[in-house]
Amino acid sequence: MAKSNRVQGLDCSASAEKMIRLVLSAQLNAMCKHRKKALDWKDPEGVHDMRVLSRRLRSSMSDFKPYLRKAIFPRVKLSKLADSLGDVRDEDVALAALEELKVRARDVAAEGIEMLADESRKRRKQARAALESGIRKPVVDDFRKQFRDGLRTVTLIVPKKGRRKKAATPALTFKSVGVEIIKARLKEFSTASSHLYFPFEIKELHELRILAKRLRYAVELFATCWGEDLEAIAKEIALLQTSLGELHDCDVWIDSLGTRLRQTARKRNADKDDLKLREGAAWLLKHFARERIEHYRDALARWQQWQADGFLADVVLVLDRELLPENPQQKFTSN
Repeated sequence: MAKSNRVQGLDCSASAEKMIRLVLSAQLNAMCKHRKKALDWKDPEGVHDMRVLSRRLRSSMSDFKPYLRKAIFPRVKLSKLADSLGDVRDEDVALAALEELKVRARDVAAEGIEMLADESRKRRKQARAALESGIRKPVVDDFRKQFRDGLRTVTLIVPKKGRRKKAATPALTFKSVGVEIIKARLKEFSTASSHLYFPFEIKELHELRILAKRLRYAVELFATCWGEDLEAIAKEIALLQTSLGELHDCDVWIDSLGTRLRQTARKRNADKDDLKLREGAAWLLKHFARERIEHYRDALARWQQWQADGFLADVVLVLDRELLPENPQQKFTSN
């Protein structure tokens, strides 16, 4: 699995400009080195790992953007690369789910699920072909070169809210930048958190999941500056993100299956395959509708616990204080 590995040479008290270059360069190299693994179809985790690394890189670029001047990165190419990885990964996950659920279904429904699995295999084959073309070695090498060229043009700026009139520009360290970035991510997530009280705001809940992921990535990125405190906090955020992610997956399935059933229902002369497909899709629709309820309950329960514990406020306290408590894990260990 692609984990948030510590960046070698990272110094939290050093110049933010130098450390930002170091972090982006390390993340770039880590992603590009996974090219061969991503093309090993025997192990689907290779695609997943490279996709996660591409997400981390994009998230860091977004985090650092307010602090960088003249940074010209191949963002469009990175987005296309991530999309190609995502297309393969989505079918890998879908196919694994269909194969597992087929065993639990019976008779006609199982046959219909297998038909849907066959369609997924075809889409995955096409997605893999596109990925093979999209991450050919010359393509990845060119992308890495353009990104490195962009890194060389980077200069640091102080965001407007951090400037003071008639005062010298304060020196920004990597840690001080980390405080501002994590607080910004906390504010975004907290502002959108009210959508958790509306279980059928599908789009908003999906956006909240993305905000939770960006918050976790930021916390993990700067964890080395605070030690076990932020590591434990990141694990807690990951639990809520997982519940929201599972919820979103169910929403995608429900929308896809509902659309498919509506299409087949319009057929006047349904054949045997149409009937099998309907049975399979209806069985899956009931399954994912039940699963969605459980994932929503998990997400809401965890958010309520966060509120009761003052979790987000405590994160800010951790960022602001210089001396860590003796046993930080006790406060932030996940339930």
